[in-house]
Amino acid sequence: MRKSTLLSTIVLFIFILFLCNLPVFLAAGELKVLLEGETLSVTAEKVPLQVILLKLARDGVIVKIDPRINPLITTNFKNRPVDQALETIFKPASYSLLWEARSDSAGKNALQLTEIQVFKSERKHLMKPLVPKRTLNITKNSEGIFYVENEIILYLNLGVNLQELEKLIKAFDATLFYSSLPGPAKILLPSNSDVFAIAREIKNKLNIDVSQPNYAYPLDPPVVQLIGSNQISIDPNLYVPTDNNVPIAILDSGLADNVELEKFVMSSFDVMNPEASITDTLGHGTQMAYIASGIVKPYGSVAGDMSYMPIIPIRAFDNNGYTTDFNILSSINFALANNAKVMSLSWGSETRSNFMEKAFEYAKAQGLVIVASAGNNPTGNPVYPAAYPSVIGVGALGPHGKTWENSNYGDFVTLYAPGFADLPVGYNGEPGMYAGTSISAALVANSIASYLSENPAATSQEIREYLDKKY
Repeated sequence: MRKSTLLSTIVLFIFILFLCNLPVFLAAGELKVLLEGETLSVTAEKVPLQVILLKLARDGVIVKIDPRINPLITTNFKNRPVDQALETIFKPASYSLLWEARSDSAGKNALQLTEIQVFKSERKHLMKPLVPKRTLNITKNSEGIFYVENEIILYLNLGVNLQELEKLIKAFDATLFYSSLPGPAKILLPSNSDVFAIAREIKNKLNIDVSQPNYAYPLDPPVVQLIGSNQISIDPNLYVPTDNNVPIAILDSGLADNVELEKFVMSSFDVMNPEASITDTLGHGTQMAYIASGIVKPYGSVAGDMSYMPIIPIRAFDNNGYTTDFNILSSINFALANNAKVMSLSWGSETRSNFMEKAFEYAKAQGLVIVASAGNNPTGNPVYPAAYPSVIGVGALGPHGKTWENSNYGDFVTLYAPGFADLPVGYNGEPGMYAGTSISAALVANSIASYLSENPAATSQEIREYLDKKY
């Protein structure tokens, strides 16, 4: 493995401080919301306002809000009249409440809250309906780099000039969200903003360590080889979770409701909608779950190569197959909080992100072994996250042990592993035989988890030696 330099050690230490503050933006803290007639109870610890309002929206209340209004809320009250309760939460924004008189179960007329409107003074026209998001506002520039529209992500150092930053934010007519210094921050800009130029200006004027667009990354779908029904059946007695089984976090498109995989799932998380149960509209995450868990064995892997392992599926991608820097950071936090030891990333992009690179350095420092696919386009160009120093990049072998013709290659590829498999679910299509470095990465993740289950104190070097012998 690569030797650490003094500079990288310092950068890593700074980023550990950075990650300690991430839950403020990436996952809501304690939250309880209960609407009963004309009273409201809320317990929240540093929870974004829009997350609280989403709870009410799921209870049937129409919520319209200026998207830029999303302060962190810390409060605790019970059975407070709705108008009084919301007044304390919405300050200093303006708001309107709409009520209807409806008959209750006893036939008596009672007022019921039907709509909440939250806006800034004289900006009511900027309100939009608040609904659980399943897709991200992704675009790309002339160089083919994907990013989230009108968003910049920062890391605010202790010495940052907040007054100067606030002046810049005001000049851009933007909204800044941050909790503490040092720590992460997000800037929401007006529509059609040049996020690249603004990020550079903020970085140069304030000497901020990280100031960049919120980059986005597409799934790299496996290549269909042969379509055909493939029914998987496993003996329920073959797999019994034990304390020494090393769980694998799968950062992908989620997990379909599937009885065969239920007993393998240790925990799960939907980054796109944390309040909802995990789903998979694309199928890719479910495909990888079958392989990482050990249920499906790719062609070329021999008996005993794979073990049944617990998995932590994380839906980091939207319905269109895109994830972002912040989604991945949130996923890393969840994986660490749920004791994952291996992380499988069956996707990649040629876009390099300082933000993401430091996130993976931090994850590795916390004991996560990270595996990523090298890509299904044989350009020889580095693909990230596989090409980050903290990640094991995996290329694909064909069924007969030779390098697959569509596998990417280069110095960043650590090893090649079998990449063909019969899968009982398709990627936006039918079950059948698929090929890709995504399959190879999930297989290697299973191998590492199996090795760590028997050798929990293994070092990075020992894991690398094990992989060199195995593949």
